[in-house]
Amino acid sequence: MAKKTMWAALGGRRFLLSSAPWRSVAYLLTGCLVGAPALVAVVTLLAVGGALSVVLVGLPVLAAAALAGLPVGAVERRRLRLVEAGVALSPHPPVETAFGVRRWALARFSERATWRELLYTLLFVTVLWPLDLLVVVFALTVPVGLLATPVLLAANGTYTVALKEWMVTSYPHAFALALLGVLLLPAAAYTLSALAGVRAWQARMLLT
Repeated sequence: MAKKTMWAALGGRRFLLSSAPWRSVAYLLTGCLVGAPALVAVVTLLAVGGALSVVLVGLPVLAAAALAGLPVGAVERRRLRLVEAGVALSPHPPVETAFGVRRWALARFSERATWRELLYTLLFVTVLWPLDLLVVVFALTVPVGLLATPVLLAANGTYTVALKEWMVTSYPHAFALALLGVLLLPAAAYTLSALAGVRAWQARMLLT
């Protein structure tokens, strides 16, 4: 990766011809693969731990929920490689495992980084990855849908409805909309890459 951050890549003259837009889309979409299972895991741990806490059995489960940020943070630091150069190092110092799980857990609970990762995880599973997905779908649906207008018209024969909004009955109209789609693609690339840059900056601030 030639540029250290996505913000630096955005300022490059050859940005649109580089892999940066594709890596930005990959970064935003792979967040769904992490965020959705993490949301299920966190909700399950909280539900089970809360239900069983009255008999104290649920307390370790709630503790596990509080530590959910550790695996999420580890995965998120690896995902940063899609949009930033270099390795995002873990903020956690190593703990000697010979002293057992209890010693490890106490060490992690005493670290500020653990709580930053938990904060990030809660934001990520409830707000950030759904927002990323929504922006990607909207940003790509419009230009790609417009680009497909001539193909859809040829497939239907007499007419098509571009983006379920505009009736198209002629090829000049269809190709005009396709040209508009071409013009909107760079805007989508810059928008998604800017969002990926913001998300990467946020992740690095809270997880490293």
